[in-house]
Amino acid sequence: MRNFLFIVTLIIGGCSAGDKPADLPKLYPCEVTVMQDNLPLAEAAVEFIPVNSANAKYRAGSVTDKNGNVSMTTYGFQGVPIGKYKVVISKDVLDDLEYADNHSTGQKEIVRFKKYQTVDPKYSSAETTPHEIEITGKEKKQQYIFDTGKTIKILIP
Repeated sequence: MRNFLFIVTLIIGGCSAGDKPADLPKLYPCEVTVMQDNLPLAEAAVEFIPVNSANAKYRAGSVTDKNGNVSMTTYGFQGVPIGKYKVVISKDVLDDLEYADNHSTGQKEIVRFKKYQTVDPKYSSAETTPHEIEITGKEKKQQYIFDTGKTIKILIP
């Protein structure tokens, strides 16, 4: 969930060209495809955690589209700084929804739900993910494919 909130903050609170931090290094295009059960994984949060603590403030992140693809951004700007990164992938879904009639609006509304993690937890932590990348800046555009194994369904309390 921490990762999801970070990604949402990046996307919603993204910077405009005038807000670019003065110390932000050059960014290089990087595209990622996330697969699960040999299918594209939509709406998954992808975050690059710098391996070098000197780059710790330059975390890149975004959310996959319906085809499991994402162009990585840093501080809301397209691209990723040069460096080595751990790749963290997570996806939470709501299920077991219970609805009730809202008599004042005449609409049904969700009154209860459960939240589930659908990606193996080892992929959602920089300490346990097996996925790593290195942005070198030598290629015109770097493209990566990451697999998250089988779909799971773990209840999040």
